[in-house]
Amino acid sequence: MKLETKISLILIIIFLTLGAIFFITGFSVLNVLNIPLGINGLVTYVLFPLLFIGMLILIGLVIDRQIRKPLFFFIRWIDQLSLGVFKMPDTIKNFSLNKMRFSPFLELKSKLDGLTYQLNAAEKERKELEETRKNWTSGVTHDLKTPLSYIKGYAAMLRSEHKWDEEEIKEFAKIIEEKSLYMEQLIDDLSVVYEFDKMQIPLDLRTINLVTFVKNVLEDLRQYPMANDYPIHLNVKDEGDILLSFDQTLLKRALENFIMNAIYHNPRETTIIVSIETTEGSTLIEIKDDGIGMDDKTIQQLFNQYYRGTTTDKSHVGSGLGMSIAKQFIEKQGGQIKVESEPNKGTKIKILFPC
Repeated sequence: MKLETKISLILIIIFLTLGAIFFITGFSVLNVLNIPLGINGLVTYVLFPLLFIGMLILIGLVIDRQIRKPLFFFIRWIDQLSLGVFKMPDTIKNFSLNKMRFSPFLELKSKLDGLTYQLNAAEKERKELEETRKNWTSGVTHDLKTPLSYIKGYAAMLRSEHKWDEEEIKEFAKIIEEKSLYMEQLIDDLSVVYEFDKMQIPLDLRTINLVTFVKNVLEDLRQYPMANDYPIHLNVKDEGDILLSFDQTLLKRALENFIMNAIYHNPRETTIIVSIETTEGSTLIEIKDDGIGMDDKTIQQLFNQYYRGTTTDKSHVGSGLGMSIAKQFIEKQGGQIKVESEPNKGTKIKILFPC
């Protein structure tokens, strides 16, 4: 219903009410015209109605200024928020927020201020994430096309009539295998992200010897062609077995992602040391490298889902999902992660599990 229609209805109701009062009391304009006005008549038939009307006008002005205009202002504000305009609207003509007196309106303004700020922050974060996703999607598309071009190229060379010697064939096969493994990892990362979003990853906790488990993980990693130029060592600070309850599949994937991240983003001959120890009722797995390290900004973004980081002599490696996935795997098993790093001083990733 429009505002003009509402005002018209209110005026009609007022006039009908006054008419009913005059009818019941027997008041008539004709009586005023027929009766000589004395002092009492003047008060009764002229001054009192004028005073009454004046009071109604005054009350109307107060209501208009203190209630109607603030209400219209808040309605406009809420309407703007619903349309995606996250800011306080311009004030209504002849109305200042400083003149707002009713405490419910002041509290409502405070709440809307807070809501507007939160919506603004959420919108800014959404736009940044959307931009990051676009860049990430472009990067992942490039990551898939690049190894495919290598595979196609070397496969075509092997199929050619040229007689390649054995060493050349082995080199071609190594490159094809390396590119295939990278593509497989990227596809696995995308699959895991989807499963995490749908909450479809089961947890299979079993108590086994952590030292033996990590030894096997490192042995598998050393078979990766890309890991040939990176010495990987295991340092167990406690004697005997270290029993821990964890999901073997998830922890293996997390450790692989952490170590491969150290390989992707450090120069050749960077040493990687994996240490295991028990401390104060907890089990600590530390992955340390003596590579290029990270600054504070990189550390803060390290576990963001679409952050790809920087590399040394390798361009566009890493899907930007590995570290985020690894962190989720650790936390899903009740573990915690802490990162310590400085530029040119290497990086430490500490994984802490309660015993």
